[in-house]
Amino acid sequence: MFEYQTLFDARGALYNRANRLYPGARAEEARAMLRHLALAPASRWLDTCAGGGYLSLRASAEALPPARFACDESLQFLRSSDRPQAACLATAGALPFPDRSFDAAACLAALHHAEDPAAVSRELLRVTRPGGRAALGDVAEGSAASRFLNGFVDRRTETGHRGRFYALDALAGFLRAAGGREIRSERVEIAWRFSSEEDATHFCRDLFGLEPATRDSEIRTSLLELGGRPEGGGFRIPWSMHYVSAGRR
Repeated sequence: MFEYQTLFDARGALYNRANRLYPGARAEEARAMLRHLALAPASRWLDTCAGGGYLSLRASAEALPPARFACDESLQFLRSSDRPQAACLATAGALPFPDRSFDAAACLAALHHAEDPAAVSRELLRVTRPGGRAALGDVAEGSAASRFLNGFVDRRTETGHRGRFYALDALAGFLRAAGGREIRSERVEIAWRFSSEEDATHFCRDLFGLEPATRDSEIRTSLLELGGRPEGGGFRIPWSMHYVSAGRR
């Protein structure tokens, strides 16, 4: 995923800082992905291109085993992360592990930057043992979140954002074509949650690597247009996700 590497070599450290400062912001997003993996206490699993080991960190926060490896294409992403596992620098479409190496494998919120999503899907299944599950999670095609990313974020970052988002059937098709079985797919309406609108603004500035000249008021306006609103004394940003998982034959 050359595009992925270019983006996160440039802004991976900021992305990791956002998740570090607001560790629970994307908890619902990660939790939905972890349910698809169905991890057992001793599971040996692979976290691929989820922000320098972000999904693995969230697993630990949910009292689940951290990933055996955090595999990413951006060295800067890995270097700046707080990953609780071994790091592996490699492309998601050609993982450096033998067949059936893991009980589960996951790719969260990265497939929209992949030039060959079918190859990523094949590799996730290839390294998963029979009886385990490989899972993809990404922003839903046609959702307000996808328009925000390819609109406001694209305009306000030096690297731009031109994500290729997929319908739920298309994501399931990648895993089916790769030989997946017992496919489970769902659209989940989750929220990113913060203690205040100010925190949400700071988080998005870092996570997306927005240009320094972008004013806080512009970020707040874009979040309100996305559907962000106060709730329960805090602030929520609605986020639409597609999750698909499959077992290996």
